Amino acid sequence: MRILFPTDFSDSANNAFIYALNLARDLRAEVYVLHTYMQPVLSATHVGQPEIVPEVYENYELHQFESFKQHTTFLRTLAEEKKLETVPLTFLFEEGTVVSSVQEIIRREKIDLVVMGTNRAQGIIEKIFGSNTLGVIRGVKIPVLSVPKESAYRRIEEIIFTTLFRENDEKALAAILKLVKPFQVNVKCVYVHEEYNPDLIALSQRWATKFQDDKLEFVFLDFDESIEHTINVYIAQHRVDLLCVVKRNRNFLERIFTSSISNRLRVHASTATIVLQEGDDPGTF
Repeated sequence: MRILFPTDFSDSANNAFIYALNLARDLRAEVYVLHTYMQPVLSATHVGQPEIVPEVYENYELHQFESFKQHTTFLRTLAEEKKLETVPLTFLFEEGTVVSSVQEIIRREKIDLVVMGTNRAQGIIEKIFGSNTLGVIRGVKIPVLSVPKESAYRRIEEIIFTTLFRENDEKALAAILKLVKPFQVNVKCVYVHEEYNPDLIALSQRWATKFQDDKLEFVFLDFDESIEHTINVYIAQHRVDLLCVVKRNRNFLERIFTSSISNRLRVHASTATIVLQEGDDPGTF
């Protein structure tokens, strides 16, 4: 298995790096650490001395590369301090945007999972995830794991997969089951219902049959105020190491992270969240 970890070497990214290494150790995966840079835009007649433009570009790239080497040395030291130096690491230094570089490396290196750090600020979805993480979520077809700055890795034991039991959810469910199979833990398919619906039992039984070789559990929650409130209460009352949503659920994800129910019910602010592909549609997240 191969994990791609894009980083800007910020504190939140460094925290996510440790998370990615722990996860890779438990999954027996290798980690590709990516740092990107963009060349400055200069006029061909910059300050009336067009002959210096190539030199400016060369010096800028050299400066970026020197900074990259310093930070990679720091990350290797960090891995050693956490006793995670045995995880295979490959460092990549690429010119271009984060999204385009991630897309290319996923294709080139056959990446299975992207892990990114976030400050998880309150507010609109762009603030919650950050523009780069959001851009990657929108632009790729493999799972993207968002790790908040406050999140400390612990071996995954509890996973919830929010679902509407739609057919398109099955591909996302299959993806998360494959990803977490080494942990040998149940994936809890969580559905919030306002009234009893016998069709849901039939749908859950169909999933149980289709994924009979996997570890599935079904949790039906009674609607309380709102879907987001109901999920928040459940997360507050249970250990949840991984929250899984499909890409279509932008509004749901925004509401669950900006919910002002109470601080007590916002423990999920430090819960890692994985965004999965819905069916074969890249989505509009």
